[in-house]
Amino acid sequence: MTAHDRGDAAAEWPCRGSAVLALPAATVARFAPGGSTVEYVSEGACRLTLGAWSWPGLAGLLLTFDADLAHIEPAELRQALCSLGARIGRGLDSAAPPRPSGNAIRACAVREGCDIPDGDWPRGT
Repeated sequence: MTAHDRGDAAAEWPCRGSAVLALPAATVARFAPGGSTVEYVSEGACRLTLGAWSWPGLAGLLLTFDADLAHIEPAELRQALCSLGARIGRGLDSAAPPRPSGNAIRACAVREGCDIPDGDWPRGT
């Protein structure tokens, strides 16, 4: 099996992207939104391609699978994930109890070349 066909037409969205999820294709196919494509990569991984009305919206859809992501395309989707990580980090900084620093978020942004102003980083980074 190389791909799961949900039986619906591919949707046209202003933002389309993909990522390899660390989940079996059969699992992802059950919960993938209509118009998305799930491709088998290995026993425990698949590539999900889908669309949304915005890059942050598309990033949020990928995060609902609660799985590690890899090979994220395009760059706009990587930027959206970095920006969301920074935003979440700021929110966590304002909550108690204290949490570890946002160094992992900063490392992601540096690795992906994300453009996040210095003042937008979580405290302690």
